[in-house]
Amino acid sequence: MKNKAFAAIAVSTLLCATTLAKDKAMDDVVWPAESVKWEAGPVAGTKFAKLWGDWMKGGPYGVMVKFDAGQINALHHHTHALKIVIVSGTFTHKTDGGAETKLGPGSYLMQAAGKKHVSGCAAGAECTFLMSSDGKFDLIDDSKAAASDKK
Repeated sequence: MKNKAFAAIAVSTLLCATTLAKDKAMDDVVWPAESVKWEAGPVAGTKFAKLWGDWMKGGPYGVMVKFDAGQINALHHHTHALKIVIVSGTFTHKTDGGAETKLGPGSYLMQAAGKKHVSGCAAGAECTFLMSSDGKFDLIDDSKAAASDKK
């Protein structure tokens, strides 16, 4: 019994030491705005820049996202909650059946998992925002189902 307890303590100590060593070995990440690498997003009129993690594979991630001015995503939902901080422009958000909210720079939005909504960028200027989540990014189109419900 003592040997098992000692082994458990030894393994725990080793794991903690390894984690601390990794944290100490990390360097600062510094990306001036002109060094950020923007890629085409999964929807036309969008771009993204990976900050940490991999948003298309899952796990915790953070990305910067740009929407063209006037880019609106029709009724949809996401499997995982999205946490969003608006950096520039005016981001719009409207839950299914709810009122539209316009969010300017410095605003925060948490889009709940599975909650249907319409979101995008108001006309006039592109929108940039920081988005993070604990799970893989997806955008599940609910607009066709909503249109058929109205028939």
